[in-house]
Amino acid sequence: MLLYAIVTTGVILVLVFSNSETRQITIIIYIVMSQLGMYFGLYTSIRNFKAYLLWLCFGVMHLILYFCFRGNPAIKMYRGNPTAGLLNTIVLLLLFQFLRYLSLKFQNREFVAPARGGGPDLFENKKVTFADFVIFVIYMGSWFGLTMLSLSMQSNQH
Repeated sequence: MLLYAIVTTGVILVLVFSNSETRQITIIIYIVMSQLGMYFGLYTSIRNFKAYLLWLCFGVMHLILYFCFRGNPAIKMYRGNPTAGLLNTIVLLLLFQFLRYLSLKFQNREFVAPARGGGPDLFENKKVTFADFVIFVIYMGSWFGLTMLSLSMQSNQH
C-alpha cells in the first residue's frame, strides 16, 4: 500500500506539472490499473478489513482527485475529462465486498480470480469454480459499464 501511495503522489505531480498528453495518458493508466488491480492483484489482501479500509481511503482520495482536476482543460479529451473514471473506485470496492459475501454464502469460500489458461488462481492455488467465473464477469462488466457511463456523462456535459 505504501507503493500505491507513492504512485498516487507521482500521478498527482504529473497532473500538476506535466504536459497535456502526459496528463491524459497517466490518469487513464492510473485509473485502469487501480480498478482492475483491485480484482486481479489485491483480492486476497482486501479481504482483510483493515486493508479494505485503507483502500476505501484511496477511493476517497480518488474522489478528491476527481474534484480537483475535473475542470482542468489540460486533461480534457475529445469525450471529456478522463478523471471521471476515478468516481468508480468506491463503487467497485463496495461491489467487491458484495461479491465476496455472495461467494461466502453460496460457495462457502472466498472467490478467486480466474487465471489465464484455466488453471488454479495465482495466489492461493485454488481451483477456479463456475461461480468464480460468474463473479469475474460481474466485476468486469460492472467496471466496463461504469467506465462507459462516466465517459458518456462527460461527453453530455459539452
